[in-house]
Amino acid sequence: MSGVHDELGLEASPSVPGGGPASPWRVGRVSSRFFWIWALLTVACLAVLGAVLTAWIGTGISDTGIVLFVLLVIALPLLLAATFAAVGAATDSRVDDDVRDYGVGIGSVLHTAEYADSPFEFDGRLDGTVSRPEKRGKKKGKREGRTLAVGNESRWLEQRGNRFELFDDRELVATASPHARGPWRDWEIDVDGRVLRMRTRVERHPPRRTLIDDLGRAWRADVTKGRVAARLPDELSPLGAAFVLCVLAGIRDTVVPVTSGSGGGVDLAESGWTTGD
Repeated sequence: MSGVHDELGLEASPSVPGGGPASPWRVGRVSSRFFWIWALLTVACLAVLGAVLTAWIGTGISDTGIVLFVLLVIALPLLLAATFAAVGAATDSRVDDDVRDYGVGIGSVLHTAEYADSPFEFDGRLDGTVSRPEKRGKKKGKREGRTLAVGNESRWLEQRGNRFELFDDRELVATASPHARGPWRDWEIDVDGRVLRMRTRVERHPPRRTLIDDLGRAWRADVTKGRVAARLPDELSPLGAAFVLCVLAGIRDTVVPVTSGSGGGVDLAESGWTTGD
């Protein structure tokens, strides 16, 4: 399986898509309504507080002014905290790819199940399944994987660490693997003559992903705990689309949340993990 020469410079670019489009409410690009609500309330609070202090210095302050002053002093830290929280929520850690125009392509959906076969839908017409983990091969050399079946065709999917391989009998027909770049993973999915690239972050995988193919077209995928849905190139076969969705589901599951509250995660490929859902 040979890679496609990257004439677009996507691999070296710091803005390789993969975290999904930057949030439309991100302060750094389009003003967040929540940020501005809290910011305006904070400014109003400061203005009223300034007026109360001016009146206090100039003519003295009444009992009502004292009550108002105390309330403003209490409210101001809360408003400032809410403003900073709004900024933090708006400046999410997604890759800032600014993609807005996606290919229409073919719609496909994989309903992921932990202990059962996962239903797969292709273009609303063809149905299929991705089996639960199973083993095949010789008795002493059985390998764990999954069976992808759509219509009358089936393929065998194996996951080794962070590398995915799809087999037609013994022939390798599709692969997906990442290149580590600091806290990022640049994924290359080689399937059905197309190469899809995507960037993910080790500690956090947002639900919206952007894939760029070797023709420079952008494709959107939505990844949640129980479902993976994507619009993919028309050139992909149903089994090719199922493979891509399985890869996205596998990437989603390669991070174990840290329970210490730090918001980070563990890259299982760097901790001895070899196989998994």
